[in-house]
Amino acid sequence: MTPINPLFDSFPERRGTCSAKWDGMAEGVIPMQVADMDFRSPQCVIDALKARADHGMFGYSFAGDAFFEAACGWQARVHGCTGNKEEILPAAGVITGLQWAMKALTPEGGCVILLPSYPPFMSVPENLSKPLHPVTMPNQNGRWELPLEALERELSREDVNAFILCNPHNPTGRIWTREELCSMLSLCKKHGVTVYSDEIHGDIILPGEEFVSVLSLPEELAGEAVVLNAPSKTFNLPGLQTSCMIVRNPAQRKKIAELMGRNHVPGPDIMGFAAATAAYTGGEEWLREMVRYVAGNLDVMADFFARELPEISFIRPQATYLAWLDCRKTGLSCKELHEKFLSAGVSLGVGTNFGETAGEGFMRLTAACPRALLTEALRRMKKALHG
Repeated sequence: MTPINPLFDSFPERRGTCSAKWDGMAEGVIPMQVADMDFRSPQCVIDALKARADHGMFGYSFAGDAFFEAACGWQARVHGCTGNKEEILPAAGVITGLQWAMKALTPEGGCVILLPSYPPFMSVPENLSKPLHPVTMPNQNGRWELPLEALERELSREDVNAFILCNPHNPTGRIWTREELCSMLSLCKKHGVTVYSDEIHGDIILPGEEFVSVLSLPEELAGEAVVLNAPSKTFNLPGLQTSCMIVRNPAQRKKIAELMGRNHVPGPDIMGFAAATAAYTGGEEWLREMVRYVAGNLDVMADFFARELPEISFIRPQATYLAWLDCRKTGLSCKELHEKFLSAGVSLGVGTNFGETAGEGFMRLTAACPRALLTEALRRMKKALHG
């Protein structure tokens, strides 16, 4: 029996609130394409925002000691990674941080990514006119594998100087082992390639699994990596635009900070700092319950597909609240799948957005929602394919 939790079984009406997820959809369509939870954030966050609003003063602000202590404390307590506030550069979102870090440290040269890939990992290098060198992950024996030989082939290219690592991986939900991470970073060190590790989903680790942060690797491997994380996916705070770039190398950190300063790049705002500080200080119990609830949703999905819709399957993610659905047995293209599902009242992430070839026949579903909503979406998916 999957667990029930009143914290997550319902949520306030989101239509009419300028929700990018809900207001961007036609009336009656269930949106499951955006990595945005349909759960209320922890009460500690709501209380902190209310307190800040009650203060009534919203002048210029900066990241105070409480924010840095909360962020460092979370990394130490939850992930066993030690650090200090001097290593953290606050940013208005992980992708914003990634783009400015790459612009500062590796403005030219090629960039390697793993496919399927979160779409901004393709667009950020393209925005900087950095040639993309994608490596497709094979799906073997019910597991998304790391193709080390193919990866080294691309990393060894003369023009390549950047590697975007998604840890855990979006959209497959794969957690990289310590051995795999050491292998990837060793190859990057060997070939003089800077590693940008997006760890935004690193807190959402499903029961029985273990996350390894790049920050926990030996200093000779991790010392020049740029690690990006945020409380936004963990506690459903993406609208508050608060993230951290963790840059241990002082010279790299100075380059990034100076470039952002010269370009007047805005950082997180007063409410974002308040929310992040509260979440990192008091949100652990909420996170544990949320992960248990999402794991129950994944159980419901696996059972539904096995019984009702066997032409769709997914490798159970080790992390994230995302399911990378293999729909290839339907014989339909992503375009056809999207149209059919949308006509039945459900919107999923289109696989080809994650790689034109690597994503064909796949769709991404966000499973962080009340179970009744998920069940209705699954029912509509079956109707779309079977009438």
